[in-house]
Amino acid sequence: MSVTALRALSGALILAASISLPSVGRADTEASDAQRRLERSADRAVAEGQLATARDIWLQIWQLAPSEKAACNVGQLAFRVGDMARAAEFLALCLDLTPAPRSDEARERHASRALDLARAKQEVGALTFAVPPGAQLSIDGRPVGQAPLGREVFVEPGAHRVRAALGAAAKEASVEVRAGEARLVVLDLAPPPPAGGPAPPAPAGGEQAAPRAPAAGWPEAGVPAAPGSEGPATALVLLGGAATAGCITLGAIFLAEANGHERRFDDLLARNHGGYRIAGAELQRAQSAYRAMGRAEERAAIALTAGALLGAGTLIYALFPRSHGPRVTAAGTQLGLEMTW
Repeated sequence: MSVTALRALSGALILAASISLPSVGRADTEASDAQRRLERSADRAVAEGQLATARDIWLQIWQLAPSEKAACNVGQLAFRVGDMARAAEFLALCLDLTPAPRSDEARERHASRALDLARAKQEVGALTFAVPPGAQLSIDGRPVGQAPLGREVFVEPGAHRVRAALGAAAKEASVEVRAGEARLVVLDLAPPPPAGGPAPPAPAGGEQAAPRAPAAGWPEAGVPAAPGSEGPATALVLLGGAATAGCITLGAIFLAEANGHERRFDDLLARNHGGYRIAGAELQRAQSAYRAMGRAEERAAIALTAGALLGAGTLIYALFPRSHGPRVTAAGTQLGLEMTW
């Protein structure tokens, strides 16, 4: 065997060993025979350079027994084959499942995974959902779970069809997302109003009941005693408009702040050859910039959502009809009090 082939085989074996290192907090019970066979198959695939095959095998292992080790291996392999949406999803799970590092080696491994996650998130879009609890969510026909998810869903940049279903109610929407962008998807699943109430019972004997004449001195049933209407209060409309503009302006400020932190983070990655070997003070600055960017994006989403809700409420208040006040209706000797907004 040539020296070049020996070196290639040695490098592949080292990569396999580094990817399949046991995780901190490993389950006390031994893995099943099927899981052990799958792990050996994944090791062979890595040694042969078939990283996409190894990723798929570790996905099977994750479905059999979700664990930190499986999540980290899927995320790292997906990152190395360019499957950035899955890399971001499983590296986020990996970091959530990993205990706080206590040794230098564990801290270095944790920092490397965090930087891989940050890099992957710059290549994909992130969706979060505002839907009623219990709604079943899907993206492009692929189920992603039941609300509330409590996490971001990472997708490739471009247009996606999202759907939420709760009982008989369902809502779909098309969402366009760019690389590195986080979007909040709001889907209203309010059930539609009933088509109509039950028909009144027919009179006995099949005869049509004659209309009852109104009693003298009383208005006919259903006719308001004091008609009249009034428009919306100008002060409330102006206040709602000002609050909406303020929230949108605040959201724009937070977005600008997030963009500044993102540029700082990208500059740090560029100065360190893509971010794979950042260490020391540069690593701390990169992590600080990325966390600040995330906080600014969350605040921007909250401010813009509040602005949208305030704007919708103000518009409904300004356009929705309302009566002057209560009205009294009468039929014969019966009185009725009706109030509408």
